[in-house]
Amino acid sequence: MTLETAGKADMKYTNQRVEIITFLREHKGHPTVDEIYDGVRKKLTRISKATVYKNLKFLSEKGLIEEVNVKGVTRFEANFVPHHHLICRKCGKIEDFESDELFDYLMKVAGGIEGFNIDSVNTNFYGECKDCKEKNRNG
Repeated sequence: MTLETAGKADMKYTNQRVEIITFLREHKGHPTVDEIYDGVRKKLTRISKATVYKNLKFLSEKGLIEEVNVKGVTRFEANFVPHHHLICRKCGKIEDFESDELFDYLMKVAGGIEGFNIDSVNTNFYGECKDCKEKNRNG
């Protein structure tokens, strides 16, 4: 997906928006607003946190990035390969989980919903990550 075709958004691609999307595509994970601000500020030294936040909301509304909320903290990603999330209830770590079988099954179920055209699905799985499980075992 290119910036020109992503989300089929009819919008102006400002330097700020391009740098935010570029940062998210290069950053493997689910960074917070603060992490995105720190990363983008390395290239756009005069950008404000308010500008980053405003653009993240805008890009999310246009479908160019995704928001993931964990423990009251909004995180963002630009991974549009169909995937789900594994979320640790203890530390808040988020990992992507890809499963064609699960995606196909969920889309099949979603296809049976009347009066709503569903074009995408994702599922969040909550539990305890390997690191927290290990800490509990050793702590």
